[in-house]
Amino acid sequence: MFRPARRDLIHVAALGLLAGLAAAASMVAVTLALRALLGLPLPVELASDRIVPTLSIGDFNRLARRLGGLVHGKEVAFRASLATQVILAVLGSAIFVFVTRWLERRQGERGRRIASLILAGLLLVVFALEMALLWPVLASNYQGLPPSPARWAAAAGLLGPLAVYWLVLVGMHRVLFRTAGSAPPGPGVDAGRAPPAAVSVRPITRRTLVAGAGTLAVGFAGAWLARGLAGRATFGTFGYDGLQTRGPDVDAITRNDQFYVVTKNLIDPAVSSGLWRLSVGGLVDRPRTYRFKELAALPSVDQPTTLECISNPVGGGLMSNAVWRGVPLHAVLEAAGPRPGATRAVFHAADGYVHTTSIEKAMDPATLLAYRMNGVPLPHRHGYPVRLVVPGTYGEVSVKWVDRIDLVDRAVEGYYEKQGWRAQFVNTTSRIDSPRRDQVVAARSVIPVAGVAFAGDRGVSQVEVSADAGITWQAARIGYAANPLTWALWTFEWQRPTPGQHELTVRATDGTGQLQDARDHGPAPSGATGYHRVRVRVGS
Repeated sequence: MFRPARRDLIHVAALGLLAGLAAAASMVAVTLALRALLGLPLPVELASDRIVPTLSIGDFNRLARRLGGLVHGKEVAFRASLATQVILAVLGSAIFVFVTRWLERRQGERGRRIASLILAGLLLVVFALEMALLWPVLASNYQGLPPSPARWAAAAGLLGPLAVYWLVLVGMHRVLFRTAGSAPPGPGVDAGRAPPAAVSVRPITRRTLVAGAGTLAVGFAGAWLARGLAGRATFGTFGYDGLQTRGPDVDAITRNDQFYVVTKNLIDPAVSSGLWRLSVGGLVDRPRTYRFKELAALPSVDQPTTLECISNPVGGGLMSNAVWRGVPLHAVLEAAGPRPGATRAVFHAADGYVHTTSIEKAMDPATLLAYRMNGVPLPHRHGYPVRLVVPGTYGEVSVKWVDRIDLVDRAVEGYYEKQGWRAQFVNTTSRIDSPRRDQVVAARSVIPVAGVAFAGDRGVSQVEVSADAGITWQAARIGYAANPLTWALWTFEWQRPTPGQHELTVRATDGTGQLQDARDHGPAPSGATGYHRVRVRVGS
């Protein structure tokens, strides 16, 4: 059996590593370029959309804690996925190089072709497995390509980098290794039985140096693309994922750049209004697809509405208020002609997100297809070009980047609904923004206390404050409360507090007369309940 010299083996390994790095770098660079330029989802994004909804709330939270929180977990997933692709690609190339040389020593050029075909077959198997596992989530496109072409574009985005890997690896092998011509057969030797051509390693040549330089260039290009995508990622912008609105200077109308943000995505969509379409189908008599200009031309309303994340804890800041302009959803659904059996509306988004609501909530006049926020087009992070605003439900129902609405006659669970979240009813909440927890305030005859209260679409009829840990209550003054869909900003004059430590508590009553639930309960699965309490010390 042939045993290569140690030096030859090291040389083969080094050139095989170069070939593997070139193929891996090319594959990853193409993957990143397709994401950056065409909005085709990364494999890690598709895998996340496939796996995360299958986790229970408890399992999801434990995973997030293990990864150091949601923001850090996304960064880990992004970087680890790229590193994993490179490692697997290099390992695959090492196996290919040694298998190819083994076959070449026995069958010459034919062995090289056989090895190339084997590699192509294995990569097609990988692609088939990706399609089988990821097919349910392939319809996402982060630039707004409609679902049907988006599915095939995403499939091409999986196949293309594999094809590039094959081409570069096979090509690099031809550049770095050579097959020497075989000697002519001797007298009496059948030409068809001549020994196979010998295989040797090319010496360090200009081609080898060019290949190395090309590998470095592609590697730098991939790193540049990865850095650019990371800059757009939710972990690339400080405070982006989980941006909160709270504190002593809360405005009645939240500025767009201060409006709370929570997202499932590694990198949010940057949807093109020219590509975007909204299709309305399912159990309707007249399915319809709208372009953005067609939707924006329909009669619209300006509607102040507060949104709150279902993950908002008692006293938390995942809640903001804006004036939304949009088309009432019922007008679009009525134009499509809902059939009598329709009971649920299923909302799909460009990023693969799905949520549902009842047909009654979908037909509520206050439910909007919004395309402007505080007088300007929706920012990308808030759902440009069109998002839903569904008052009376938590924010996860107000789907951003919405591009498809289907009416159905059965129960359908969306992205977070599969985990067990139930977002259809907003619990009454209130909080104290000023003074802050453990703040020391100077003693004076009146100390101002302020905060917000919110009760979904039921409005806030009363806010009360206790300065003695809930023993007695006094009514606060409600300032801003534009309509029952918004939060209420309230103030309270704390009269003649004595020096020392005090506990301030707040509670609210909704527009139906129902007092806020006092039971302390975390956000899962239906939103947090309980009273917000703040300890303060009054100086002497």
